[in-house]
Amino acid sequence: MRVPGVRFVQGRNRYGTSTKYAIAVHATANNASAANEAAYATRRTDGTSSHFYADNVEVIQSLDTADRAGHAGSTQGNTYAIAVEFTGLTSWSRAKWLSSVAWERIGAVLAAVSRHHNIPATRATVAQMRSNPRVRGAYDHNQMRLAWGGTDHTDPGPNFPWDKLLAVWQRHLAPPPPPPPPPEEEVEMFLIKKKSDGTVFVSDGVRRRPLPNFDAQRALQAIGVKSVPDVDTDAQLEAVAGPLAA
Repeated sequence: MRVPGVRFVQGRNRYGTSTKYAIAVHATANNASAANEAAYATRRTDGTSSHFYADNVEVIQSLDTADRAGHAGSTQGNTYAIAVEFTGLTSWSRAKWLSSVAWERIGAVLAAVSRHHNIPATRATVAQMRSNPRVRGAYDHNQMRLAWGGTDHTDPGPNFPWDKLLAVWQRHLAPPPPPPPPPEEEVEMFLIKKKSDGTVFVSDGVRRRPLPNFDAQRALQAIGVKSVPDVDTDAQLEAVAGPLAA
């Protein structure tokens, strides 16, 4: 898939297509921008490629997620994982990583990829990877090294904030909250008197109730219930205040 709303810059080094089961997290080992990495991917000749590049500004897609990229050093990683390269160094601190990634943007991108490929926003273990190369979830380059070999890379490093990545990814995967209920229409009560017998009613314009005594009338007036002009007949009373409530 090409993620809607994500800038696509076609990269080189595609090796057919494959069914994907996981997200593979990498670090570029430099301070280049995602745009520079994506531009380099259009001309690099070392066989390396990635599906996405992410920095603190944007995420750029370089290969369709169906494409098989050259990112892992192992057949399993290259075949079954979608590669995401975060621009940065394995030596970075947690604080540096937290300030160097457009987390909400990458969370939204991973959520879109997850829905398309049925990839859960969870981190797989090395043991799970060894027992099942098609394990669904996410892992990093160092985990691929430990599970399948083929590389000496240990990125993204021990301080990469996996908890932050999984949190934003999971949040964007969650269904949106239901819209709030419409506000209840405020009903304005009023007092009305029938002249012929002096009975006072309280009404909302739909139904009316007689007030038992003058004190009840004064209590309603004290909280701001207004009076409307008196009426002479039952027909007029019902037209203004509605029928008697059951």
